[in-house]
Amino acid sequence: MDSLVHRGFSVYAPATPAEIAEAEKSFNFSFPADYKEFVSLTNGLEGQTDQAYLVLWSVKELAELNSAYQVREFVRNIILFGSDGAEEAFGFDTSGMPTSPASIVKLPFVGMGYITQERLAGSFEEFLSIKMPAK
Repeated sequence: MDSLVHRGFSVYAPATPAEIAEAEKSFNFSFPADYKEFVSLTNGLEGQTDQAYLVLWSVKELAELNSAYQVREFVRNIILFGSDGAEEAFGFDTSGMPTSPASIVKLPFVGMGYITQERLAGSFEEFLSIKMPAK
């Protein structure tokens, strides 16, 4: 995963275990291991991929931005973790928990809850490989 992170993106200092635990507590959700590995390498990133722009929020921003976008009011089982820098948000779909792992979905900021989210990946690492394919 480390090689995915450092390809011309603006990256940030790694999240501490305490910051990750605080974010998990605020959502009452244990983040998947591959997401925790990612934020322990870079606590968010931003930049242009081959396909589109990508913004992945820091763990400190998760609760603040989910609240600002009123995510819980529109979609109960989604925790947003980033966006394309414009109209689309990316998040964990926790509706199948605890029997199945959280999948990664894409949904619009405008119309959230009214427009069906699209499943993108079964894991955060798969999401990264789709959004940031190896060159």
